[in-house]
Amino acid sequence: MNNIQHLRYAVEVAKTGSISRAAENLFMGQPHLSKAIRELEDDMNITIFRRTPKGVEPTEQGEQFIEYARRILEQVDELEALYKPSGVKKFSLSLPRASYAAFAFTEFAAELDDAEGLDIKYRETNSTQVIKDVGDAVSNLGILRCQREHEKYFLSALAERSLGCEPVWEFEYLALMSRAHPLARRPELKYGELRLYTEIVHDDNSIPAMPVSEARVLAQKHEKKKKIAVYERGIQFELLCRVPSTYIWVSPMPRETLDRFGLVQKRCSDADNAFRDFLIFRRNYRFTSEDELFVKKLRETVAKVKAETEPASA
Repeated sequence: MNNIQHLRYAVEVAKTGSISRAAENLFMGQPHLSKAIRELEDDMNITIFRRTPKGVEPTEQGEQFIEYARRILEQVDELEALYKPSGVKKFSLSLPRASYAAFAFTEFAAELDDAEGLDIKYRETNSTQVIKDVGDAVSNLGILRCQREHEKYFLSALAERSLGCEPVWEFEYLALMSRAHPLARRPELKYGELRLYTEIVHDDNSIPAMPVSEARVLAQKHEKKKKIAVYERGIQFELLCRVPSTYIWVSPMPRETLDRFGLVQKRCSDADNAFRDFLIFRRNYRFTSEDELFVKKLRETVAKVKAETEPASA
């Protein structure tokens, strides 16, 4: 085989699905990258990629090759981290939009602030993309969120990608709203009451495929007369504060975050909102000291939010 760099080329092409985009990401010319991939295929005596109308994709043999290549590169990176320390602390995480996780992340980042160098990546996205990010080594850790009725599907998807998981916690979604919302003083809400108000939704959620008949029933059950679709978390706080009739479903939030924005979170007694979050990682991945520190902060934050939330919703 040529060298480790050729493996990096192949993994990047598989990740982007495009020779030209991969070449841009690798800061090299497209002809040079195409030549390197051909050399790798000739050396291994397999066809790694096939062309499609949208770009390129791995062949069946290519998928197996890319998986082995990722494992080799992970081990090489671990060796370099052990014996060629750079002084740069690295960490990468993909996760759903969750204020408790964001709080844990800021606590984690604060402890690293005096490091000589930092290379930290924090990516908010949907559950399907979290699995892809961790499986493709875009992120070393991920937080996977799934509704209980979809848990079997997502756990199967983890197994297919050789990903391990640990439960973080199980919770019910709460209705987050301004303290000025007409329902803010109610101790507990009914789902039907919320249908009169504008719901803020994140419009890039991804759930498993289901039969059309089931999808129609689910769509009718959750059909909204008034909604605002957003794609980033910052705007939701502005909307909740400035448009007091709005609300959004969220995982339980730290008290500090609620107080900062003048918000309350309300339990809805008849909403089917049971979720579970999992910490996910590649099974052969070796946790760094930074990973361990983040997990510690995450567990501490969950315990804190549970203590603040459960008595109020009992």
